[in-house]
Amino acid sequence: MKLYRFPGRSSGSGGTRKLFVGGLHGDEGLYTAPILETLASEVEAEAEVGDNYGDLIIVPSLTMGGRYIGVLSEEYYRSREGMILTGLIKRYKPSFYFELHAYGESSYHRLTNPEREKREGVPPFVDLDDHEHTHNHILLGSIAPVLRELFSAGDFCLTIELPKWRSDEEGVREEVMQILRIGLLSETKREMLTQLRKMYPDALKRAEALFIQYYHSRLEPF
Repeated sequence: MKLYRFPGRSSGSGGTRKLFVGGLHGDEGLYTAPILETLASEVEAEAEVGDNYGDLIIVPSLTMGGRYIGVLSEEYYRSREGMILTGLIKRYKPSFYFELHAYGESSYHRLTNPEREKREGVPPFVDLDDHEHTHNHILLGSIAPVLRELFSAGDFCLTIELPKWRSDEEGVREEVMQILRIGLLSETKREMLTQLRKMYPDALKRAEALFIQYYHSRLEPF
């Protein structure tokens, strides 16, 4: 497992810590690693000219070709990959957490199905497409509830699902990168949400409503 660490200048004195992780299971690392490697390269280049995004940890792929166990299952968190993931979270205690997945075309309906909460126990993902954006099939949603318990109410935790069958398209990669760059630049949860609402007003409205409904207003999105 490759891990990039970029300590912020304010690390250890209140600086914002952010964890970006991809390739949590199966072959998804083949699709997430190129994007997160690009993110790490950008951060490294900009660090040389003095830019500071806080304290960053980037893991392009937690596993390459590992067994596929769904992250909604408690079994996942007993697996090698799951224990590594929870270990990273407990060790670094990030206040921003971005989880990057890749899904097959046949899974689109299941992931976005309005009945997903009844069938799988979690809200559906929201397609970021709206009238102002090209339909790139990028999905957004909350992280697994069992994992969310490791974070505080004020932390920002987001899952991004990119389409495997379009992952080589520049438009898809760039759109995911734009979201991750917002994560780099944001210092607070409110700032992150404000920027996402500007980019995706309709999609964020739906995603936030689903989150609030699921958690019965106990947590603010995300």
